[in-house]
Amino acid sequence: MADSRAENFSETSYGIVKRLQTIEAWTDQVAQRLGKPSLSILDFGCGTGDHVTYPLACLGHRVLGVDVHAASIQEASRKYRLPTLLFRRAEIDELVMEGARFDLIVCSEVLEHVHDPQPFLEALRRLLCAEGALIITTPNGYGAFEWLTSLQKALTRVGLHGIFRQVARLLLGARNVASAAREESVQSVGYLNMDSTHVQFFRIARLESIFFQSGFRMAERRARTLLCGPYVDVLFRVLPFEQSLCRLNNRLADAFPFTWAADWMFLLEPREKSSV
Repeated sequence: MADSRAENFSETSYGIVKRLQTIEAWTDQVAQRLGKPSLSILDFGCGTGDHVTYPLACLGHRVLGVDVHAASIQEASRKYRLPTLLFRRAEIDELVMEGARFDLIVCSEVLEHVHDPQPFLEALRRLLCAEGALIITTPNGYGAFEWLTSLQKALTRVGLHGIFRQVARLLLGARNVASAAREESVQSVGYLNMDSTHVQFFRIARLESIFFQSGFRMAERRARTLLCGPYVDVLFRVLPFEQSLCRLNNRLADAFPFTWAADWMFLLEPREKSSV
């Protein structure tokens, strides 16, 4: 079995290691509850498959990575080849019409891009086996990531973001900050679709309401990071103790109120067994 787990990655301000550790732990919980050593898993919105799809397949699970972005699927299929791993481009409705069923669905950093999240979650529920589970990760709509992204857009409009990029180039020694940022998004975040923007900005109460109305109950929840987003990443990377800062960032997210976190993680279960 190939070796790819959370400890194989360096942590970032975005908490990619903490996310994978949490997803692995929750996957183990579902496997134990179902009495299955190997789960059928759908990673919807898998991007290039780096930090969730491929690692889960390396653990022996049967994983289907799906994304609507063709270039991401092409890149994932090129990089990762395992007997238990398949990538395809598809819409959620296609999977429902095909009658696909999964023990576990992972939907990481997707919900904030969906214009109407309740029907989307209802479709995911129809794809779950009766005793299955859904893992959702999504930004706090009023946390550090969204505020810093708004700041970046504002500075770009007045021409100041370009100055920051020049400073970042000097500090990081990058020849081309634009291409370095693109590489960072692929390697540290795991996506190629730069045109997909956030259309949802969730508060926790609204998320909980959407989960309930979509037929789910919240089994567990966990904060991901306290600070992340534009400028935080560069700040962490220029300091000689980047990994220590990232780990502290993760611990502070757990220590402070849940609503302060930049990003949230949820383990959801159907409130009732699906009759579909």
